[in-house]
Amino acid sequence: MFLGCASNNEQVKKNQIIKAKTHSEIPIAPELKENQESIFLVKIKELKHQLIMNGVPGEWFDEQIHNKTFRIHSNINQYFQKSAEKQTDHDKKHDIAWYFSRVGVDAKIEKGKPFIEKHIEIFNRAEARHGIHKELIAAIIGIETNFADQQQRGKFYAFNSLVSQYIFTNRIKFAVREITALYKFSRMTGHPPQYFTSSYAGAIGWGQFIPSSLLAFFIDANGIDDEIDPFSIEDTIFSVENYLYKNKLSGENIGDYDSKYKAVFAYNHSDVYVKAVLYIYDGLWDYLSPIWRREVNEERKVSF
Repeated sequence: MFLGCASNNEQVKKNQIIKAKTHSEIPIAPELKENQESIFLVKIKELKHQLIMNGVPGEWFDEQIHNKTFRIHSNINQYFQKSAEKQTDHDKKHDIAWYFSRVGVDAKIEKGKPFIEKHIEIFNRAEARHGIHKELIAAIIGIETNFADQQQRGKFYAFNSLVSQYIFTNRIKFAVREITALYKFSRMTGHPPQYFTSSYAGAIGWGQFIPSSLLAFFIDANGIDDEIDPFSIEDTIFSVENYLYKNKLSGENIGDYDSKYKAVFAYNHSDVYVKAVLYIYDGLWDYLSPIWRREVNEERKVSF
């Protein structure tokens, strides 16, 4: 067991934790190293206790800590401080024009057109569920992972990110909740935690769902729970639609700006994020809706 009572075992496992670093880690000065190691150990032990209280087996936590992929990211908080949304919405260092340029909204409109056309069958199926436009679903995927670009699969492991957040940020309750959800989702899908690469924040898959959102909103496109995969484009399309619908958007109010805004804001609590999504949505809608209308009219002519 990790952090056992035997002093020799504890020392060995302590060294295993401290040696688990990334290229981005800040080296620990020799005179501070022992104190730093003690802080790590206390935090890890504390985290394990809280997870056990949430029903996560201690053995599972130990297994992840000792996995060869485990790393501690001591600079994790810097990523949050530098996020484009924080710099725009909260710090007011930049305006919306800077944010739109940063995320490349016009380029995403152009990339979104063939993306929808390539996956038109699954988009049509998703839209038919509750009337949420395919262009809005695509816009979110475009913002989150540039339309499932392999380079956006995630440079972190979700487990490592969340443990690091517990140790080095004030997101303690968030980390405990999300590691608990990661454990449950891993068990539900049969994928080991190391399958779930993520953003620095612990968001997973082409739709960038945090683990608790995966549990609450992520679904399989064909209704087969055993095959749910956040790295499936089809499942992601259905799950983004499901997320928006569960946040009170449907065909009945899709034409209402406030309803769209609130549903997308639930996805990411950022004003500029929502406005960027809706800008891309409008661009895709302006381009694609005439095409779909022509196709529908042609089908009607044939039927007559």
